[in-house]
Amino acid sequence: MPFTSAFCISITFSWPIIVSTVCTFFILCFLLLGKKIYISRPTTISLISIFLVHIVVSFFYNNILKTPSSFILSKSINHLFAYITTFINFFVSILLLLNLNRDPTFFFKILNILTWILLFSCLFAITEFILKNVYSIDFDSYIPHPAFERMSAVALGDVFKSIRARGLSEEPGHFAFMINLFLPLSTYYLFFSNKCNLLLYIKITFILVHIIALILTFSTAAFFTLPMGLIISFAFFYKNLTKYLSQIIIFSIVVIVGAIILDIYFPILTQLAFDIDQKTSNSASMDDRTMRFLLFQTYFNKAPILNKILGYGPSGYLHVGLQPESESFLVLYQTFIFESGILGMSIFGIFLFNILTYLRKIIFPLNFFLFFSFVLGILHYFFISNYWYPWYWFVCACIIYVSTFDEYRSSSYKV
Repeated sequence: MPFTSAFCISITFSWPIIVSTVCTFFILCFLLLGKKIYISRPTTISLISIFLVHIVVSFFYNNILKTPSSFILSKSINHLFAYITTFINFFVSILLLLNLNRDPTFFFKILNILTWILLFSCLFAITEFILKNVYSIDFDSYIPHPAFERMSAVALGDVFKSIRARGLSEEPGHFAFMINLFLPLSTYYLFFSNKCNLLLYIKITFILVHIIALILTFSTAAFFTLPMGLIISFAFFYKNLTKYLSQIIIFSIVVIVGAIILDIYFPILTQLAFDIDQKTSNSASMDDRTMRFLLFQTYFNKAPILNKILGYGPSGYLHVGLQPESESFLVLYQTFIFESGILGMSIFGIFLFNILTYLRKIIFPLNFFLFFSFVLGILHYFFISNYWYPWYWFVCACIIYVSTFDEYRSSSYKV
């Protein structure tokens, strides 16, 4: 899952796409041979299938009946393919694949692998950051990225200039998105699952490596969503967390004091604060986001009623005359409502709400960390629109998979 850019064959055929497509063909062959897969939570698959059918209908309405230019048609086909492969490969097929194994302990094996994957990705990013910024080594000449051969995104702060770490992803913000999603699951496995036999200082080192890598991305979105997601999670599970209130307060004090001491000797947090301040005030990045939001508001408000309901189809912004890349939308929900309309966005919203209902049935504290990851994904998609990454849909599949076992079901929901 981390290899969304580094070492990939091309932008379109990334390793997640290639491997998940193999999984999808395996599932198809398995079903064609008359085999059955246990599914006790079919609603989410039905909802995402309806969403994809709606996307196809919107595509035909905007591209077949209206006959756009060959360039727009080509782009629309590419984006339609992206919708289908994303949700079929990264959600439906993965969920079916997980359900082939009905051993409740299998989930902890998944978390174990996920923890090591995250550690490798973060160590890779830290190495990249050091080699680029400390030793001025042209790291990208050895590690190919098909989208951008050279990473030149620089932290904006006045403390020190540095090229941001992007790890195995296309951009630093996208890499931070992956860390945010997997960090809660890794934390649960290391400290709360009672399945990890590593020594305590090794577990703490793992988390420190994850946090350091996250900081080195200098992602404003990540450092907004992480505390916000934690606050929402605490509010959602306040009844379960009241008995741990003293431990939470002590831990928070230790973290804050430790961060202040660290910043005295290595002012990376001060640098991050400068970045956040500049990006959220009068910066080119903020101006660009504001401009794109106004474009979305303007063109959606004046859209014909049928387009408001059905959307403009995949790559719909091209249908209204907006420019590729420079005027596309940077928020997932803007993209979905513009391309699939109010109806499509409503279906997607019901899909997310349905996952939340399954999540609430899981035992504490596992449900807390799954909810934390789930909410971080929802929040982060207010900053990016790249739905074709596998990470969030994998988390959603894991939530549904776990909810099917009595061993993980809360006593208040057991039959």
